[in-house]
Parts: sequence; C-alpha cells; structure tokens
Amino acid sequence: MVVGYSAQAGAYAPIWITKDAGLFKKNGLDVNLIFIPGGPTAAAAMIAGEVQAMAMAGPAIVTGNLAGSDLVMTAGIVNTFAFQFVTVKGITSPSQLKGKRIGINRFGAAPDVSARYALQRMGIDAREVTILQLGEQSTRLEAMKAGQLDAAILLPPITTIAQKEGMHVLMDMSELGAEFQITGLASSQSFITQKRAAALKFMRAFVEGIHFFKTNRRESEKIIARTMRTDNMEAVAATWDYFANKIVPKKPYPSVKGVKALLDLAAKERPEAAKASPERFINSTLLKELDESGFIDRLYQ
Repeated sequence: MVVGYSAQAGAYAPIWITKDAGLFKKNGLDVNLIFIPGGPTAAAAMIAGEVQAMAMAGPAIVTGNLAGSDLVMTAGIVNTFAFQFVTVKGITSPSQLKGKRIGINRFGAAPDVSARYALQRMGIDAREVTILQLGEQSTRLEAMKAGQLDAAILLPPITTIAQKEGMHVLMDMSELGAEFQITGLASSQSFITQKRAAALKFMRAFVEGIHFFKTNRRESEKIIARTMRTDNMEAVAATWDYFANKIVPKKPYPSVKGVKALLDLAAKERPEAAKASPERFINSTLLKELDESGFIDRLYQ
C-alpha cells in the first residue's frame, strides 16, 4: 500500500508511529509512507489512485467528496480544533489583529479553516486581515521571526519553539470544546469495498499505532523527533503531552457533528453542502468491526 500524510505536524504522529513501530508489517502490510503536503493536494493524489489511504485534513475530504469523488473518512484523528493561534511579541489582544498578516499553509486546508474560525470567535472579520499561504509550520515561524507575519496557525512542537522566542498563544483552540473534523484517515469507498481485507488490516495497525503512541512515550517521542527532524526534545515532549493525552482518541471514530461543521462552512461557497448528510462522508465500518470484536478494549487492558 501507498499511504500518505499531509502535514509535518504532531497531529499526524499516530501514522508515523504505526509505520516506524513496525505495526503495518506486524499486520501483514508492506506500506510505503509518503509526505504529500496540504489536504487539497493529498485528496487529488487519492482521487487519482496514487495513494490508497491518507492521514489528512478533514476539509479536503469533504470538498473532494462534494466534487464527485468517493473519498470518505474512515477514522478521526483530531475531532476538534487542535490548532493554536500564535502572535508575535507585540500582539497580545485580538483587537490588535486588524490589518495584520496571518500565515497558513494553503487556502482550503485545515489551518486556513481554523484561522478563519478563530478570527470569528475573536470578533474579527477575516476581511480585516491578510491571510497568506506560506507552507509548512517551520516556514511560518521563520516568517514571524523575520517580521513578515504578525500571526500564524501553529501546533506543538512549533508552538513551544515560538513561545521560547517570546511569542504568544493568543488562542488555544482545543479549549473551545467545538467538534470539528480537522484531521482523519481517508480512503476511497472503492478501495474499502474491493480491498476490504487490506483495509481492515490497515485499520487494525492504525489503532495499534494509537495505543503505542499513548502508552510508549519515550519511543513515540523518538519517532516524532526523527520525522520532524528536530533535536528540541522539550518541544517534542510538549507535542506528546498535547496530542497523546489531550487530543487523539483511543477509539478514533470520526465525529458526525465535526463533519457537519465542515459542511456548514463549505456551504458558504458550495450551497449543495448545506443539504448533504454528514454520514455520506464517513465510513466507520472497519473501525466498528474492530471495536465490536473487543480488539481495541483488549489493547488497553
């Protein structure tokens, strides 16, 4: 199988760990794990049949399906806003954001959706700021340090590094309590149907990967550091604390409410999204089969 992930961020640690801890191989799969930056690009690769499964941004799964593909979410990794809205030293309140430059990776990807939602919650109209596409988190941080950006949507470990530079977390969006399908696993309905045995092995390996992530801190931190190419172990530890303890669920069911929130957002540009059922974008049958067999519960006994 060719499996992808769409960002170098802590939210994607479970898929890295599943691969590096040998859990795909344990389950009889030979997986080539590749990085395809940005949810829209990742969706295009899967629609083209180049990738069989992808850890990617929820908004891109929804828009890909609305455009006529058979992409569906098979598991939820981050079912809430896990992003942090980080500002440079001189900005300590939302009122200072008007007229400022805010960095994301790509328009339509999860950080873009999150930035607009955060601005709305802070009482700022997105038209009152300039949102810039600047690629990966490390690039956004460097742009902030160079004075080219005033704020950015970031995640640990980059957030931790930013705070060491004197920057501020103006909003930790995970504390809003909103269900929003930021990231998840996606496949095509055709892959799930035609290659169900392989798809089920993949899901089994993935839930084992989540278990490994949550219960093997030291090894997980090594894998995160290696994948993100950092030797800042303080930042890596913050990543593990944030995602393993706070964000990633043991049973990674996609959130129906979280997908509905994506559809509500998409409806502003695609009116047909308002009438679409969130269940259309989800296929939890693989996860449900494993859960009902007691497999996931046994992992944590």
